[in-house]
Amino acid sequence: MLRSFMKLTDSLQKVDKMKDSITIGLLGGSIGAIFMEIYNLLLFKAGKTEMLYGHLASGFFATPFRTKKRKNLILGEIAHLGIGSIWGILLTYILKKTGKDHHLIKGTFISILSVGSLIGGQKFGILKRFRLTKSFYSAIWTHLVHGLVSAQAIVLLADPTIFASSNEINKETYRQVKPGSNYPYSVGSSNAFDQSQPQHVEH
Repeated sequence: MLRSFMKLTDSLQKVDKMKDSITIGLLGGSIGAIFMEIYNLLLFKAGKTEMLYGHLASGFFATPFRTKKRKNLILGEIAHLGIGSIWGILLTYILKKTGKDHHLIKGTFISILSVGSLIGGQKFGILKRFRLTKSFYSAIWTHLVHGLVSAQAIVLLADPTIFASSNEINKETYRQVKPGSNYPYSVGSSNAFDQSQPQHVEH
């Protein structure tokens, strides 16, 4: 798995860089979802989880007892790749806004959000529930793989100029908190206001 990730990194470094955020997010999220699917399949074959994500996502289209049918499984896999791509778009905009520094940590943040959405979907009956505790542990690891791989893919696919630099972020923060810039009665303006008032001289 790690060797495949390293090969992917080497391949993406040779690809022409892109500036379109949607395209970058879709591709990066799809790559992360593919690695997530591969890891999920390995865990499923090893008996570490009770279902594939294709089975889980097919619950959007079929009743629970039909999710293991081949046609529904394929449909579920397509849906899962689409959902992974959407998370990639969100991650791309986060990286554009905050910069690509510590991008793997930001990818982990997306992993936490996606696991939370999975648990929420199961709680509200939208998705099929896990019956075994080991499936929840597997879900945490597979979603972590998706977040990390997506973040790395997005950084490698994107033109570096689309990401906010540290200087730009600091300047934006300074503009937002600059003292006296948003207050009409700051020290300087109050002095000008005082000088504009008519002066009364006592006799």
